[in-house]
Amino acid sequence: MSSALTPALVAVFAGFAIAVIAFVPFVALSFRRRGEMTFWRSILWFAALIYAMALWTYTLLPFPESHDVTCVPLQTVPFMFVNDIESFGVGSVGALVQNPAAVQVALNVVLFMPLGWFLRRLGGRGVVVATFSGFAVSMLIEVTQVTGIWGLYSCAYRVFDVDDLIANTAGALIGSIVGMLLWRRSRQNPDAGAPRPITAMRRLLGMLCDVALYWIASWVVVAISLVIALLDGRPELAVPMTVFDTAAFALPFVAQLLSVLIGGVTLGERIVLIRAVHRVTPAAVARPIRFVLGIGGYMLLLEWESGLGGLLLGLLVIVSFISVFTTREHRGLAHSAATMDVVDARAERVEERSPATRPASER
Repeated sequence: MSSALTPALVAVFAGFAIAVIAFVPFVALSFRRRGEMTFWRSILWFAALIYAMALWTYTLLPFPESHDVTCVPLQTVPFMFVNDIESFGVGSVGALVQNPAAVQVALNVVLFMPLGWFLRRLGGRGVVVATFSGFAVSMLIEVTQVTGIWGLYSCAYRVFDVDDLIANTAGALIGSIVGMLLWRRSRQNPDAGAPRPITAMRRLLGMLCDVALYWIASWVVVAISLVIALLDGRPELAVPMTVFDTAAFALPFVAQLLSVLIGGVTLGERIVLIRAVHRVTPAAVARPIRFVLGIGGYMLLLEWESGLGGLLLGLLVIVSFISVFTTREHRGLAHSAATMDVVDARAERVEERSPATRPASER
């Protein structure tokens, strides 16, 4: 594998891993700060995450073996790159394009241009913030290099170059200016507190959050067991692994059960600001039905280690997915079976009464 491709692959895989971990908090923040989560804005944030990882991988990788480290000197003379470019020749455009010193400076500028663009596009920040951010990030990278990754190596294995600092800062500034020319922020910011329609994609997003919470809870319990094993230092843990396995299932299961019994919605639906409204069936009956035919049934069938369990799980997933698109107001299978409606949690609460008991003006 080429040395240029390795940092890119590391950045992509690391970005995916962080995106999975940050998925639920990102959805929650999106709905509370902007009132919704849009596809293209989410793609931009993911691209910014991959870019952030690439900044580190391309400036720090590959890591040399400790016995192969060659200490390099610091370059603290500003604009030394001008002399370097002239030494390779600049007699024509072709010579300039093939000039390694010029190419190096150009790459350092281009590398930080997305930083200024992302700060403007996603953060709404201008050239001043972009310039200082470019300088700060570049300085952090350079200091990490000159300290041998903060003492991991005995000396710097990459050059601390003040010209890199200048080029990187200029790149962030240029990226911000390009973003200003290509995109203009709307003066009318969306009201995060205004109710939004319950769409099929919003319902599916809530389901994904439920599944993510289940798996994240399992990973947390596994991580805790590994930490205990490392600290314990004995071949067998004092706490049996069956206890951790039970906790990995019980913690998210009980949390979801309480969420549904208390409010009629799962944790994922709370994250995407969905509220349940009872119409016919009493809450004491409707909410257990909603749990069993929704996230509760999914988790129970997932633990059922048999062919029948897998078949029923697949059937539940397929039917739940299709019902999101086919039921009234995208209620889905569980809410439909429990005769419950779903509304935006920010909508004005309406007194829940059966149609027969409502005033004629409300019917």
